[in-house]
Amino acid sequence: MLRFFLFTTLTVSTFVLGLWAYKINYDSRAADERVKELENSILSASKEIKILNAEWAHLNSPERLRKLLGYYFLELRLTPINPDDFISFSEVYWRETSKNVPAKLVGNRLSGIDHEE
Repeated sequence: MLRFFLFTTLTVSTFVLGLWAYKINYDSRAADERVKELENSILSASKEIKILNAEWAHLNSPERLRKLLGYYFLELRLTPINPDDFISFSEVYWRETSKNVPAKLVGNRLSGIDHEE
């Protein structure tokens, strides 16, 4: 009787440990595949970022922008920026009541555009 109990216990425990090892093996392979997929997506994203940075550098190159400015000068009516176009921070007009004035009215004062009130 004791031999039968011992043999049954060993057989069941061997079977359970085999199932456990199979499950761990299956889970580790799935995790390894997931890691490979993530690495591939990271590599493709970094390649895409490099391509986008190169495109951005090309689109913002000064030579290209000068050519576009010359081509669209009459339509855009752009003028070069001069140092006289800027004012210092101390020259900005701050009114106490401007904190409570709606943004539409502040825009009237700053831009000189008349809006309906």
